[in-house]
Amino acid sequence: MQTQSGSDSSTKDASVSAATGEFSGAPIQDRVHTLLAGDAHTEPRIEKVPPLDTESSTVSPKSSPETSVPVCIQQGTGRSDRPLAFEQGRYAGVDAYLVVMAHATDATRVQAYVVDADCLGKAAAGPGKLLHSESYPRD
Repeated sequence: MQTQSGSDSSTKDASVSAATGEFSGAPIQDRVHTLLAGDAHTEPRIEKVPPLDTESSTVSPKSSPETSVPVCIQQGTGRSDRPLAFEQGRYAGVDAYLVVMAHATDATRVQAYVVDADCLGKAAAGPGKLLHSESYPRD
């Protein structure tokens, strides 16, 4: 018999504590720096030349991430300005988005937000739940 079945809530609390400061297994600060270094949205099947019938042929995910960040995730940050970068992953055992934005008052820093992705796909979804927010140097 496993001891986890009787202590489900304490197990959940322990996993949240263990994952604090991590996004998809890496420290959030490391992920933020990787995203800002230009590795955001790198997918193996990106077309080099978009089809001619595509209206947004000059817009790429790296230069305009706000076109790809779901509305409820953006709302979960509490901000309406354009994200610098973002990625989807896991945080504290749940699907989440890491959204990086310019710091509101310090140009040498960025603000990272981790927002629960549970709001996606729901008809009347409100803002995603903010799971973590922290500022980091803009290296």
